[in-house]
Amino acid sequence: MSFCTSTLSQGGNMASAANINARIDRLEAVNADIVQRSYHGIAARLDRLPAGKAHRKVLWLIGGVAFCDSLDMNIAGPIIAQLLASGWSDNNLNSIFVSMTAFGYLIGGLLAGIVSDKFGRRKGLVFFASLFSVFCLVATFAPNMTVLIVCRFFMGFGLGAAYPAGYGSLSEYTPPKVRGRYQAWVGLIANCGTPIASFMCLIMLPLVGWRAIFGVCGLVGLIVAVLVLKYMDDSPRWLAQHGRNEEADAIVTKYEDIMRAAGHDIEPVPDCKIEADASRAAATEVKQLPFTFLFTKKMLPRTIVACTICFVNFVCVYTIVTWTPTIFVSRGFDVTYSVALTTIMLLGIPVGVALLSVFVDKLGRKIQLVVGFTLTAVFGYAWAMIPVDQTVLIIIVGFLMTVITYYWSLICSSVYLPEPFPTQIRVRGAGLANAFGRIGAILNPIWIAFFLNSGIGAVGVYLASGGIAIVGAVIVAVLGVETRGKSLEEISEGVLQDTK
Repeated sequence: MSFCTSTLSQGGNMASAANINARIDRLEAVNADIVQRSYHGIAARLDRLPAGKAHRKVLWLIGGVAFCDSLDMNIAGPIIAQLLASGWSDNNLNSIFVSMTAFGYLIGGLLAGIVSDKFGRRKGLVFFASLFSVFCLVATFAPNMTVLIVCRFFMGFGLGAAYPAGYGSLSEYTPPKVRGRYQAWVGLIANCGTPIASFMCLIMLPLVGWRAIFGVCGLVGLIVAVLVLKYMDDSPRWLAQHGRNEEADAIVTKYEDIMRAAGHDIEPVPDCKIEADASRAAATEVKQLPFTFLFTKKMLPRTIVACTICFVNFVCVYTIVTWTPTIFVSRGFDVTYSVALTTIMLLGIPVGVALLSVFVDKLGRKIQLVVGFTLTAVFGYAWAMIPVDQTVLIIIVGFLMTVITYYWSLICSSVYLPEPFPTQIRVRGAGLANAFGRIGAILNPIWIAFFLNSGIGAVGVYLASGGIAIVGAVIVAVLGVETRGKSLEEISEGVLQDTK
């Protein structure tokens, strides 16, 4: 009897111990699940994924939004030329048309982050692309220039917001090792809009007129908006930041399953690493940040750098793309020859973008910007000093200047711009910088017109833009932070201390 009692007692103790161990295992599993679904768990799991199908899908969708921006920028010049030639508009109304477009871009850039940070990256992109598309379609029925100008403002608003929202969002999906390359590829997709817009205007303007061009752009924008709505997952980082961890986990798990199905060996991220990342950030962990955070002590240098590179970008790019034909004419070339020379120079755009996709992640962002700004200043001045009878030399130097400028231009607008900002305020920061850069696009024609109407001419134009580029290089060298190869959380470490 005592033996049986002893045996039963031992069996009960063993069962009790087994139950306790089972409970401990379940608690550890639950805890591990919580760790993996936390913000830092989501970020670490995203960053350790190899680039693949899921990332390429996001790349093409955001590239479609950027393509609409490029398309829109390059149809305006030919359209207002036809409006002027047909008597439907005049120079004063055309100048308002251009100014309101730039003003729309500015306002859109300022408001991009408010919508994207509050409602999500996907909803923001869909809303902005749809706004552009709707007013493109309304413009096809514009009864007069006043209505067309109003439509043009809202087109600029939509794309002015979509541009930083798209590039800012892409950085949250892609692993650090390929982030720069993917941003460069979006730039390559976007810049395909330049020759397509030129070809579209060349064929459609004389055959069916400007209204049809706006109609085509509106349809393209709507198609992109629908595709983004249907196929693009919201940013897992944004979802986790806003407490929607289960949704974020489901998206990252889907990406992991896609990679495994493609033959990749996806190892789990150790909980200890995630917990270490979380511990480092615990002192500065915040869910939301006010707009004023961009001007706090630690964040202000990054905001200044972002605004500077956008200003330099818009001044130099607009000088080359928009004003080169006029500069040629001012130097004595006829209009047809000027357009032909400009077209040859602008063939450097895809070359610069292609080179960027190869080298962007092999060199530091800062050194590429500093050297690029400086080289553009040097080549611009040299190009302006070439005698007009040296046509071949003008083409060669102008081509190289375009290659160099578009190489660093995409680093400014698509690669480096969103990286220094924390997730909580990334799109708002990029939007502010983009809006500040648009001021350069608005002011640029004023000093260009002054120099071209004076005896200084093209030399003055490129001395001004070159001087701005040199100042930009100094600001980046002194205040810029290096971001190559780092996770977005590593880049943001330290700056959030101002929130405490």
